[in-house]
Amino acid sequence: MEIGEHLLLECRGGYILDLAALFTERELQTDGDRYGYVSTAGELRDRLQLQGFTAGRAQRELEAAVRVWHSKHENPDADDLGIPVRDAAMILDELRAFVNSSDEWAHYEEPEYVFWQLDTRSILRLALDVVADVHLPVCYRLDDLVSWGLLERGTQITDQARAERQQNVVRDAPLVVLTEGSTDSHLLAEGVRVTHPHLAGFLRFMDFGGGAEGSVGGLGKLVRSFVGAGITNRVVAIADNDKAAHDALDKLKRAGVPDGYRVLHYPDLPLLRRYPTLGPQLVNPVIMDVNGRAGSLEMYLGRDLLTVDGELVPVQWTGSEGQQAHQGAISASDKARVQAAFRKKVKTALEDPAARDSQDWSGVEAIVEAILGAFD
Repeated sequence: MEIGEHLLLECRGGYILDLAALFTERELQTDGDRYGYVSTAGELRDRLQLQGFTAGRAQRELEAAVRVWHSKHENPDADDLGIPVRDAAMILDELRAFVNSSDEWAHYEEPEYVFWQLDTRSILRLALDVVADVHLPVCYRLDDLVSWGLLERGTQITDQARAERQQNVVRDAPLVVLTEGSTDSHLLAEGVRVTHPHLAGFLRFMDFGGGAEGSVGGLGKLVRSFVGAGITNRVVAIADNDKAAHDALDKLKRAGVPDGYRVLHYPDLPLLRRYPTLGPQLVNPVIMDVNGRAGSLEMYLGRDLLTVDGELVPVQWTGSEGQQAHQGAISASDKARVQAAFRKKVKTALEDPAARDSQDWSGVEAIVEAILGAFD
């Protein structure tokens, strides 16, 4: 990697994926034996900024590496040979003089122990931040790789590098779970702390605190927004297992989503196969399979919470008798009661793991297993 006429970074026998990804194919230049990608200091600095390699981050990484370096020496003012151990300011001053020098033979004695600790993009950012001319050319030269037969001319390494980096991001980034609203997200996140604590940091439920629309229609819009924005995380959108949610997401599922996305519903639950229901003209509960028709999240928070005075609170049907499939739900008051009771249930389980033996977590466990198997 050359800034102006000065060699900053060198790698023999291959190219560095992260550096190649900073260039585009339109920046490839071939001139006789010279072969490489050429941009400018300002353009590369902007690209690094978008990747999160800010001036502040590079400075902090440098200072941390210098502290480690200094800690290796009994005398902080000199190394084993009596040579002064440079601090971050000295390193940057020398780097500034080097990259801005008009002497093509200018030499820079890089602090190897410090630079070994830094990401190559941080080193490049440090150099670009002290360049006086933002239009100064920066070249990633690949002459040797071509002459040694290690790289074929015309190979589009920049596009390939970005694609590989994006795949790495997808593999390493947490799985994002989108729900119908903030209540579902918060309750599921709390439940996972009890049923699957080992997934903390690997599973991220959408935080609707910023005012995102909370409904199954809003969930569909959110998925389309994520797709349109090119969000690279793997994304699972999971909705209620009721008629309204199935109908609302049917068009999205038929249209299809990218490979990194899945659109699911809460899974069928054995508890819901034989569940008491009440219709507009019914006085006594009728036992029915309510999977796919009344499976809101509250129905998955435990039989213990759905039971009052020894009986399951009934699902109440809505819609006309002529409909082939009714939409159902427990009453609004029962929903609020179950949600509040679930928060207490989580607190009890976290404070006393033995209490789990008397609690029903099968519904939450089934939802998490559905999410885990979404990409099988």
